Amino acid sequence: VRGDRVIFDSDRIVMSGGATGAHETLAFCLADPGDAFLVPTPYYPGFDRDLRWRTGVQLFPVVCESSNNFKVTKEALESAYEKAQESNIRVKGL
Repeated sequence: VRGDRVIFDSDRIVMSGGATGAHETLAFCLADPGDAFLVPTPYYPGFDRDLRWRTGVQLFPVVCESSNNFKVTKEALESAYEKAQESNIRVKGL
């Protein structure tokens, strides 16, 4: 299908019954309870359920502004990361 441009190793593929299960599985695999993911705002409210409820992972906001069409900027990422560090929160992903 991909014209032999992409090779998949079937031993490294995990299937999920949907995005909620995939998000939760990734959170369990990548972070420990109390760790955090940086999440640009505004974000899909289902992430609270998908990423937090059972995993104990925190969502730490990356504030994006309407004045620049909610683009994620380097400054916003650095600010969110620094605030997390000041709060002794270990960031495990974006």
